[in-house]
Amino acid sequence: MSKPGPAPEVTTDDVLNVFAERDDTAEPLTAPEIAEHLGCTRRTVQKRLNELEEQGAITRKKVGGRAVVWWPSSDKDAEDTPDFEAGYGALAGSNFADEVEAVGDELDRDFRESERELFADDDA
Repeated sequence: MSKPGPAPEVTTDDVLNVFAERDDTAEPLTAPEIAEHLGCTRRTVQKRLNELEEQGAITRKKVGGRAVVWWPSSDKDAEDTPDFEAGYGALAGSNFADEVEAVGDELDRDFRESERELFADDDA
């Protein structure tokens, strides 16, 4: 019986190719699924997945006790802060966000005023 050879060299590109070759590109994958596809150990794949996550190329989510799923990031060059105003559609570029903040501040002031009046009645 021969001695097992070294594990095949698996690169981050190999792992990314597994994601690209999926039939359903919306389906996340697990490390064991990727390892099976590449014919290597889960540990080898896990190392590459961690490298890719640090680079921002993929995202992970814990879905159970020890279960983690992985998928390619939608845009690895995107800014860390999402552009919430882009979701306003026709209101983008307006002062809508400022107006919402002003109304929130006014509601906070009204709440504090009501709270003071409520507790002032208790003190009387």
